[in-house]
Amino acid sequence: VPEHCWMVAAGHLDLLELVTAGDWLLRLRRSTLAKLEAYVRGNSSWGCRSARAAVELVRERVDSPRETGLRLCLVLAGLPTPECNVVIGDDSGPIGRVDLVYVAFKIIIEYEGDQHRTDRGQWNRDIDRQEDFARDRWTLIRVTSRRLRWPRQVVRSVFDALRPQATKGRNPP
Repeated sequence: VPEHCWMVAAGHLDLLELVTAGDWLLRLRRSTLAKLEAYVRGNSSWGCRSARAAVELVRERVDSPRETGLRLCLVLAGLPTPECNVVIGDDSGPIGRVDLVYVAFKIIIEYEGDQHRTDRGQWNRDIDRQEDFARDRWTLIRVTSRRLRWPRQVVRSVFDALRPQATKGRNPP
């Protein structure tokens, strides 16, 4: 039973590793968020405290462990939880699927793996998408593995993008 295995792992993994494992259980359709939550709720074994904290952070539609790490970097710093892998569009149709997004604030956060740089086709598609998002007034924050080495700077970039929204009647953190 995947939920049991995840619960056992809770006694051995740190929070990031456990949430990453939970995200992947959902991604691979080995479990559901409801099943993980129910299993944790009905369990008092070793690791249940860690599992309870982690299950609150597990999300569906996560495509990579780096996305999980980036999302947790933001959330554990006190920023709101962004939505994962949502298709963004305008009146003429979809522009593209994005890693993390604050729809109400029109802020997109993309984790750029090395294939975004080394694959010429991917690189050009990314440029086209970026222009389309800019035309529709989305703020795009791009994060690489190197930038993620300094998580406070990443959090500051996102916070700085959220903050001006307060002047538009929205309530960022």
